[in-house]
Amino acid sequence: MDKRTVIAVVLAVVVIIGMMVVQSVFFPSEEPTAQQATQPGETSTQPIPEMEEAVGERVEIEQPAAAGDLALVAEEGIEEENFTIETEVFRIGFTNRGGEITSIELKEFSNIDGSLVEMIFAQDSGVNPFSLHFGDADAPAVDALFKVEHSLVGKGVTFYRTFSSQSGVPFTLKKSYVFQPRDYLIELRVSIENSINEYPDLNYDGYAYTIGFGPQIGPEFEKLDRRNEYREYLYYANSKKTKVKFDDGLRQIDSRVTWAGIGGKYFAVIAVPDATQYLITYDTRPIDGLNERSSFYFSRPEIKSSKNTDVFRFFVGPKKQDVLSSYNDPAKNAYNLADMHFEEIASRRFILIHWMAEILKFFLELFYRLIPNYGVAIILVTVLLKALLFPLTHKSYESTARMQALQPKISELKEKYKNNTQKLNQEMAAMYKKEGVSPLGGCLPMLLQLPILIAFYSLLNSHFALRGAVFIPGWINDLSVPESVFSFTPVKIFSFEFESIRALPFVMLVTTFLSSKFMQSPSTDASGRNMKMMTYMMPIMFFFILYNMPSGLLLYWTMQNVLTVGQQIYTNYRRQKKNAGGDPEPGPVKRKK
Repeated sequence: MDKRTVIAVVLAVVVIIGMMVVQSVFFPSEEPTAQQATQPGETSTQPIPEMEEAVGERVEIEQPAAAGDLALVAEEGIEEENFTIETEVFRIGFTNRGGEITSIELKEFSNIDGSLVEMIFAQDSGVNPFSLHFGDADAPAVDALFKVEHSLVGKGVTFYRTFSSQSGVPFTLKKSYVFQPRDYLIELRVSIENSINEYPDLNYDGYAYTIGFGPQIGPEFEKLDRRNEYREYLYYANSKKTKVKFDDGLRQIDSRVTWAGIGGKYFAVIAVPDATQYLITYDTRPIDGLNERSSFYFSRPEIKSSKNTDVFRFFVGPKKQDVLSSYNDPAKNAYNLADMHFEEIASRRFILIHWMAEILKFFLELFYRLIPNYGVAIILVTVLLKALLFPLTHKSYESTARMQALQPKISELKEKYKNNTQKLNQEMAAMYKKEGVSPLGGCLPMLLQLPILIAFYSLLNSHFALRGAVFIPGWINDLSVPESVFSFTPVKIFSFEFESIRALPFVMLVTTFLSSKFMQSPSTDASGRNMKMMTYMMPIMFFFILYNMPSGLLLYWTMQNVLTVGQQIYTNYRRQKKNAGGDPEPGPVKRKK
């Protein structure tokens, strides 16, 4: 196998590794363990708070029926209630059982089927966000029925109920939700008040209560495949973003943070606690009814006062730069927050790739304003890139043509020095220098395309405007995900999983084959046969690599293949025309007189 074949193989490996790097860096897999998390109502390893509800006075404690159950005392007039509150951006469903939220729909964002984006994904788990646990995150959630007060009609709701602590001190627990008309922040105020100026005995291994958000953030998905949907776990402290690393699906942070968040492909939940130093627990362990879990909890230290109110703010919304950055300027958000840097949840770590992706986004948006179709905009960006890179790629194709013209001489040298590798390399290097060609010249187009390919991949997985962007209705309905002609039960072939018949990868396969075919050397020796094999192998390799990638990425790759074929046809035409004029060999390779 000659150098060109080796280089081609190496480049193929580089491309594969490059895509794996993108996968691991941008969408790293945090594999959950099979260990089951404690369910609400199940036995916990933590001491169970011996609580009972009271009607504003001390009552006899009724012993729980089983470990993990709270001793409840009936109170007249409380019935289970479910209702909805709407703002300009939210449609929020509530239940007075535990004073929890059951649904958060974003009114300005829709799914492909037209339904509103739902930011709570619970399936059959029975778990709701904003659950309250007396103790730490492993304690069972409070599921008592609360009284409801719509004291902030149209802007919020308060749930309240009186309990009695283990020592018999009564206290009222209030959960108040506050909303602003155009803001994606939900403010939650948790108040514990005692009317007899005693503080309740709320200390369970150092924690009074825990507020949680889970079991999973929306929108609904089939699986977290790191392409169509993924999860990132981050917190921001001391002006620095830190990625959460898990140990058996669990991670705890006991330092003060500016915010903690869970980010998906296009949407995120970001929690902003008050000045109290909470224990933050991230939990990805599967629970009954939900295999893919993404939860986080804030555990409040012991309360040593008769009245206490803690304030949490939760951003629940899109990962759009203008929305996220509005919380850096108090004049741009309803809560007067400043320098929160929510946009860090959408930023990328590769500076070069991020820089290139931002340039691609600029031209993508420019062309979209001219022709409001992102598929057409991707094609126009590809044409622009091809035009900008034309001088370099043209030189590369000329170098390839010269190498093809030199194949007879190369074959002669190989035959002449077949038993002296060192001499062969010296003679070939001298010939390359004399003729002004480089064996690496033909590799330039692929090397140029690799960072652009990765940047496009990053852009398609981060630019919010591409979510649900239609190119050809009925076929490519969303450029940010793979297109599908026909779906079926997944079939695994070796390590590759087929779940749909996709047309665009086959179009890409044909254009990649044609592009490689035009680059093929006409030589019939071993090197020519090796290159011919690579002509068939490379398109097949890219077919499997890109099969389940976003359709916008395949559209770019297919279009650049078409343009490459056109450029090679043009180069061959110019060369043939030049040869017809009396110079059969291109460039510095001269015909002997």
